[in-house]
Amino acid sequence: MLSRNGCYARAPNVVLRRFKEWGRCYAYTPDEPEIYDLNITAWFIVELCDGRPFQQIEAEYLKVVGEKIGREAARAQFHAGFAALIERNIIQASD
Repeated sequence: MLSRNGCYARAPNVVLRRFKEWGRCYAYTPDEPEIYDLNITAWFIVELCDGRPFQQIEAEYLKVVGEKIGREAARAQFHAGFAALIERNIIQASD
């Protein structure tokens, strides 16, 4: 469940395999075994989820991506990506 007041981090059992030279990142979720090919948007969001509050994660994303594609497009992209990562149990609310 998404809480705009919560803090978020990568789920503790999720394994990321980064291939920076290829611009790819894969996430393995062992609880529900699956390998996800993260696009650059999802990868960036996961990297921002380091235990900080949702509003800080969103603000940082908008600061970086909003300059390239526009603030409203970046906001829509962020929310869609964030929701998909939550749904796939790649990120979760942290304590």
